[in-house]
Amino acid sequence: MTMKKTTLVVAAIMMCLQASATEISQTEHLTFYYPNFKSIDLALGKMPDTSDPKVEFCCEAAFTGQLLASFSHSNVADNHVSGGKWYQGYSCRANTGAFIWHPDISEKPKCQMAFCQYLLILQGRQTPMWKMMRNNRTRYRALCEKDGRLCLVESKKVVTLEFFIKCLMESHVTNAIYLDMGAGWNYAWYRDAKGEVHEIFPESKKASDYRYRTNWVTFYR
Repeated sequence: MTMKKTTLVVAAIMMCLQASATEISQTEHLTFYYPNFKSIDLALGKMPDTSDPKVEFCCEAAFTGQLLASFSHSNVADNHVSGGKWYQGYSCRANTGAFIWHPDISEKPKCQMAFCQYLLILQGRQTPMWKMMRNNRTRYRALCEKDGRLCLVESKKVVTLEFFIKCLMESHVTNAIYLDMGAGWNYAWYRDAKGEVHEIFPESKKASDYRYRTNWVTFYR
């Protein structure tokens, strides 16, 4: 995959996997979800069903270009990889980075999945923020690395992007890449230690744009 973007690469061996299911921790302003996973993939066209016991956590990943009745790879923001296969998406100016997953760190590891998004933090440093986005207010979510572990991090309430990144930095997040949010797109779900499903923003399923979602970063047990 050729992209003129900063790339955030996470190999399986770097992750400290835990025996329990998705762990949850909180700070004053943030909620952290740590999935227990063996692999990660990018689901396309249809969100993984809650009946699939292998899925630990899934949520929206890359931006969707248009509200189309049917799925098209060209409607996913920038190039992406799913199931080890590369697809071409539309060119998105907002994207400044990418998340790539490969299951090993051999000399020539095979990319299993990848998607492009707006990079928030890289190697402990905040990336440049567009002035027009600084004061945008919403509930934010990011895919992060903290203490050598992958986690999904959400703001507990509506905040500005500037404040959300400030909270991530204060929590010592090493790397962070944005995940698509907003009515319809912010719906997510995870599985607890008993195998029970917990929904995040379940009201989003009633949003008019819910059916137009296109892709999901998915953690598998």
